[in-house]
Amino acid sequence: MFNFINKFIRQKYLPRSIVFFFDLFIVISSFLLAYTLRFNFAGRGIDVTSQNIQLGTAIFAYVVGFLVFRPFTGIIRHTTTHDLLTIFYAIIVGFVSLMIFSFISRHSGMPHRWIIPYSIIIMHLMIVGSVMVFSRLAIKLAYSQLMHIKHGSIAVMIYGAGDLGQATMLAMERTSSPVYDMAGFIDTNRNLQGKRKSGMKIFSPGKAMVKIIPDNKVREIVIAISPERIVKGETDRLLDYCLANNIEVKKVPPVNEWINGTFSLRQVRPIEITDLLGRDVIALNIERIQTGLAGKTILVTGAAGSIGSEIVRQIMAFRTGTIVMLDQAESDLYDLQMELKAKYNGNRCCDVVVADVTNPLRMREVFARYNPEIVFSAAAYKHVPLMEDNPGEAISVNIGGTKILADMAVEYHAEKFVMISTDKAVNPTSVMGATKRACEIYVQSLQRTNSNGTKFITTRFGNVLGSNGSVVPLFLRQIQSGGPVTLTHKDIQRYFMTIPEACQLVLEAGFMGNGGEIFIFDMGKPVKIYDLAAKMITLAGFVPERDIKIIETGLRPGEKLFEELLSPEEDHLPTHHPKIMISRTREYDHVDIEDKVMKLVTAVGRESDTSLVARLRELVCEYVPGNEKYKV
Repeated sequence: MFNFINKFIRQKYLPRSIVFFFDLFIVISSFLLAYTLRFNFAGRGIDVTSQNIQLGTAIFAYVVGFLVFRPFTGIIRHTTTHDLLTIFYAIIVGFVSLMIFSFISRHSGMPHRWIIPYSIIIMHLMIVGSVMVFSRLAIKLAYSQLMHIKHGSIAVMIYGAGDLGQATMLAMERTSSPVYDMAGFIDTNRNLQGKRKSGMKIFSPGKAMVKIIPDNKVREIVIAISPERIVKGETDRLLDYCLANNIEVKKVPPVNEWINGTFSLRQVRPIEITDLLGRDVIALNIERIQTGLAGKTILVTGAAGSIGSEIVRQIMAFRTGTIVMLDQAESDLYDLQMELKAKYNGNRCCDVVVADVTNPLRMREVFARYNPEIVFSAAAYKHVPLMEDNPGEAISVNIGGTKILADMAVEYHAEKFVMISTDKAVNPTSVMGATKRACEIYVQSLQRTNSNGTKFITTRFGNVLGSNGSVVPLFLRQIQSGGPVTLTHKDIQRYFMTIPEACQLVLEAGFMGNGGEIFIFDMGKPVKIYDLAAKMITLAGFVPERDIKIIETGLRPGEKLFEELLSPEEDHLPTHHPKIMISRTREYDHVDIEDKVMKLVTAVGRESDTSLVARLRELVCEYVPGNEKYKV
């Protein structure tokens, strides 16, 4: 007996022919039962010849229905509502066919033995339908119980009771290892709470956390909801609850990422730190962006970097002209080129230029060749500690490179110049932040002298998750090596965005500006780096401070505890986009600023680091060095 059960469990599926003949047996036995009941109720004996003729007619009618709707192709142990509907359609075809045949035979003078009584046809329909449905559900239930015995089960709830949640539950029902016990749905839609879908009750996140999850010993939550339906506050509380109680959280990919348009549990992945720190989905003005990019030659500097490469990926989705990717990191640039060729099968025009933005002759050559109409300036050094030790390089690349590109944009009549800045430019305490603020000042002053030409747009935002040099990859490597996880200070806080989110807002801001503005991105609430580290450790399956320690190493030179998006001297105005604000900034005299910039850039390699930083402080008056050696 045990061997038979094991063999049954291991069997992937029954051959279609066996299922077909099983259904045919149900049709035959149900007809004979209906026939017996009909004539015994009438108190008469059964005419075997008539019975056999009428049975043959019934078999023919139902076989036609089976061949049309093919209910025998479904896997019985995974019977779904769709499978039951298929059975219904198949037997209805048989029933209607018999009713029509009986009606015609009664009025066409056919021999009486060919005429099937309506009562038998109706009874047969009821019996065959009930038996076919019951047999499948019984087999499904039996198989489920056997799998429970063999493999055990995992109590699970699905967050999202919509179509995506339904598809997820269906996929779970179809899997045999592991076996999932559905405890219900979770949904923030109050109109759905308390109701049922597919036999499962729908609960609010609060009730799920207080009662349903602990009572049912739920060990897994699957997020199956489109981003626009996520209620951030309630979702965050649920995720924090799951992390605190060692409940695994997984996420279903959006419909557009399903493989070949179909969904399977293999596509479900564990949530990542970006899922925990992300915010509401961004609604872009696609029409405005498309109009701004249509047919335009676009130059992206720093194209191999985290921000630059994502800008390229996003603008590739629009109907642009030539896209020029410029960077001095040839390996990363090559990787991006190969990625885009594979994605678009070589159908998009995308040129690659290996060059240094600090080389004016090379930049003139690039502008003369391509004459770009839109420039996204993402080339910059950004690592704070490294730039503290190498201020000359920060000045040369960040300030000098930006000046060269901005001047070329004016000379070659580019329509837009979009500069990527940082929140570290606000009341800077680091060399990197001060150089980016200097870039802001320069392009703003240049706008005043070029009011009817190139429009200079500055975008300012905080840290991006997963970028080169960010804490997320560092923490991940430290966790994978067993710890400890290191951070500079327990109270340090930073604003975070995902890379795609930041680049989406860059595109939006780039085509809403009239020139000279600094667009500030709504970064949400600042995140404590300690909390970020603790969540990443928990997601990896460890307990913070017990399994993996979190150690403070002390603030680095030039590093702040808190970053700012606006300085006290700056005011801000709203835009039509809720996540983008315009900073009201001071006006600068271009002649004066250009003179200071030129003296600063030409001093690189000739003067000491201390002298360079002193010149930088003259240009950026709000710069107060956090590094002791530059405070003199």
